[in-house]
Amino acid sequence: MKLVHYNLETIHINGTAYSFSDFKKLEPQYSAPYGFSIRVYERGKIHYSSDGFNTVYLPVECPECNRICDREGELSRLVLRLSKECRGW
Repeated sequence: MKLVHYNLETIHINGTAYSFSDFKKLEPQYSAPYGFSIRVYERGKIHYSSDGFNTVYLPVECPECNRICDREGELSRLVLRLSKECRGW
C-alpha cells in the first residue's frame, strides 16, 4: 500500500495518479499532516510529511493512510463515473 501526495493537483495511490479534486470528493476531510504539501506513505516502510524544506517523520503504520489505500477501488469507480457524466454517456 502506497500513498504519495506532492501537491494540490494529484495524489498517487498504489501507483495510480488521481486528480486531487476527485480524491477530495471521496475523502473531503483529508489534508496532509501539519499543513505540509507533501506526504509519502508506504505501509510498514516509511511515512513522512514535508514542505520541501522541513520533514516530519510520522508513524510507519497509519490507519488513515491504510483506509485511503483500501478505498482506491471506490475512487477509480468515482473517477470513471464522473468521466462518463462529463462526456454525456
